[in-house]
Formats: sequence, structure tokens, C-alpha cells
Amino acid sequence: MEGGGLYALFGPRRVGKSVEVKRAISELIKGGVNPRRVVHGACNTWDSRDLVTLVQTLDELAPPDGGPRYIFLDEITAIRDDWVGHIAWLRDQTSLRSDCVVLSGSSAEDLERARNDLAERRGAAGDADRVLLPMGFRAFCRVTGRDFPDSPSIHPRDMLESQAAAAIDEFRPYLTDVVTAWERYLEVGGFPRAVTDWICDRQVSDEFQNAIWDAVHGLALRFGSWTSARSQALLEAISKRLASRMNKSDVARDLGGIHHETLDLRLNALHNAFVTWPCYSSKGGRPDLASQAKIYFVDPAHARLAHRRRPGISPPDYTQLTEQQLGVALMRAHERDDPGSFRDSDAMLYYRSATGNEVDFVGPWLRDLPYESKYTEGRWLRETQTANTAFHGCVLATRNVIGKQDRRMAVPAGVLAYLLDGEAGTSG
Repeated sequence: MEGGGLYALFGPRRVGKSVEVKRAISELIKGGVNPRRVVHGACNTWDSRDLVTLVQTLDELAPPDGGPRYIFLDEITAIRDDWVGHIAWLRDQTSLRSDCVVLSGSSAEDLERARNDLAERRGAAGDADRVLLPMGFRAFCRVTGRDFPDSPSIHPRDMLESQAAAAIDEFRPYLTDVVTAWERYLEVGGFPRAVTDWICDRQVSDEFQNAIWDAVHGLALRFGSWTSARSQALLEAISKRLASRMNKSDVARDLGGIHHETLDLRLNALHNAFVTWPCYSSKGGRPDLASQAKIYFVDPAHARLAHRRRPGISPPDYTQLTEQQLGVALMRAHERDDPGSFRDSDAMLYYRSATGNEVDFVGPWLRDLPYESKYTEGRWLRETQTANTAFHGCVLATRNVIGKQDRRMAVPAGVLAYLLDGEAGTSG
């Protein structure tokens, strides 16, 4: 972190942003920074006037001419009265212009606004935006004690290269254990508390599930006359259509015939809270916003929430969840290339041919190497036909099959996710 830099850390509730902030504070103090010049503000109950008071108080206790100051404003997006405008004013008009400031929050909408409105006030900060996501599969294996080869991460564009082939080959003796660990990951997810629950009790606690529900309904969806029953119904509707194009008219009927504008408002609220992400059809390498999007959850805990609150509702199966988490792994890799890009949801697209056949994940940044998810245990080449016809190659995520022919490769989903996961922007 550079003095005078303005940084932003965003991600879903309960992902561990506050823990990362406290780790950064600890490292600063261990590195010799005077603790009086390091400030942590938990902004959950603040309004924008408290930001002004903070700077005034800090000027008295740790004057700006005494060296660098480091200010961490945690969950700043909980401030509803134009915190972005107040930060801009404070950077322009007060001593805050010279401080290193780290903002954290849970709203992608606020992240975008902050990126635009504060662009000229970022100071010396390079790669100033980060999205913190639930831990990926490699981190999950590490913390749950799974001992797999310590292979370097592979960029998605390079999955057909010789280094990737060698890394995949190293996993052959571990395939049974990889499948077991992958399916456990699809059950537990990557939120630190959920993983800790599983390590301690071999199940995810009701307390964690209630906390996730509060984050989804209480913080993301509950405004106006929206009820918890409708939040439940919306999660069920998305879960039921996971990995399929969403017909909004059908979903609106499932929710009691609500207006399309109301549905769009709630879907955007879930995207902004990092609960879901949309995958649009590719049109010339750009998202076709007029097409039906696929809606994926960010983590299996989100995808299973409707089922866990109402067990009579079927949860998504491993095939659907594998496709979802392959997409998240690819999005995570793009986030490493372009920090803060996860919020935009325009790098990962799906392809739809003139005959209606689809390829799960494509995008210009992949250099025409598509990814397809079919949780198969047997013959696999047929599953790559659409992708091979359109792109002359494909990486296919399977359950336990490894194979290669020309520019078509089959890789077990767990191995693929492990190799894609470089752990940057990951909690845990």
C-alpha cells in the first residue's frame, strides 16, 4: 500500500473482508508503523458526517505532518447518505488527500460508482480495486487437509499447453480423492465460516445459514414491500434454473405475477451484493444484453440456501453446481488479470449456435478457447462437438475422465478448478 493511495476491497457479506483488513493492519504494525497512525473504522452504523469527524479527530491525535497515516474504513457501503461524495470531498479538501485509505464493502454498485467518481483521487495506488471471493477449490483443499500435488496455477488460455498436460498427469493417482473433495466443496462452499463448521462438525451450522440468509434477504433484497417469502421464492426460482437461460416471464409468474421491472430490481440487488452473477450470450465477443442470461450463484452456499431453508425444495445437483463453480473459477482467473472486474460480469459469456446448441463459457480474453462442463464419467468427445465446430477446440470439465484429442481436452472438474485457482482475491 502506497502513502496517499486510495484502495477498495469488496465482496459478499461473510467472506472475510474484515479479517483481511485486520491482517493488513497487523502487518503494518509489525513492519514498524506507529499504531497511533493506523485507524480502523467499522462503518456499519455510521453516517457520512462521521467520516468528517474521523478526519478532524485524527488530525488532532496524529497530525498529518508526522508521517504516513493508514485509514481503514470497513463496510463503508453500509453508509447510505452519499459516502462516495463525502470521500471525494475529504480527498480534495482535507488532510485525507495524503493518507493511505482502504475502503471495504459489500455493494458492487457502490464499487462501480467509487471507481468512477474517485478515479482522479486514487493517488499512487496501482491495481487499487480488489474483489474478495469465497475460497476457491485449491484453498479449500489446503485448509481441509487434502494433500494434492503442489502444481503451479495455469492460466485458462494455457490449459492445452504442455505445462498444463504435465500438471494434469500428476493428478492421475489422486482422482478418487479429488472427486470426493470436489463434491464436498460443492456441498460446503468456500465461505470461511462454512468451511470451519465442516472441519469441526462435518456439517454447516444453522448459525452460518441464518447469517447468509440475513445477508441475502435482510441486506440485499428487503426494501419496499418485499417479503421473506418472496426472497425464498426468488432463490428457489434461480436455483431451479441454474445453468439454464432464465425466462424472466416464468420467474415473475413464480413470484406471484410481479412486474418485470420489480424482478430486474431484485436480480440486480443480488448481483450488486455478490450473491449471483449473470452470464450473457456472446454477440461478437461482447455480452448480448437483449438475450436471456444465465444466472449463477457466487458460491454453493448461496445456491443451496433455498433448499436448506426449505428441505422439500430440491437442491442443485453436482452437474449444475460444477458448471457454476467452473464459471466462478474462470471469473476468478480474470479477476487476477484485471482486478475489480468480477463486478462487471462481462468477461464470461456463453455461446449459442444458430441451431440452439450452447457452449458454457467463452470470451475474447480466453483467445477462443471455450470451456464446457459435462459431469460425465464415460465417453466425452461427443460433448465437445458444438465447441469444436465453432472454436476448433475445447476444455471439457468431467467428473473423473482425463483425455486429449487434437485441441480437445477432458479434465476432471476438481483438477481443473485446482489448477485454475491461483488464490488471489480469495478468502481463507
